[in-house]
Amino acid sequence: MYRGQGISVVIPCLNEEQGIAAVLNGMPGCVDEVIVVDNGSTDGTAAVAESLGARVIAEKGRGYGRAYR
Repeated sequence: MYRGQGISVVIPCLNEEQGIAAVLNGMPGCVDEVIVVDNGSTDGTAAVAESLGARVIAEKGRGYGRAYR
């Protein structure tokens, strides 16, 4: 929460198992919700993100535009 407003961060990911933990662990304390949009990863991206408290949404269509929509 920042100045009375909730903050959500959307992170599109594709095969980011090796890097997603650093990103999630580096979130500022004012972030209320992290949504990881998995664009069809074939590694453990979704599992790592979920284990660190992110909400994971599967998006079969690849691309940043689809992930953000």
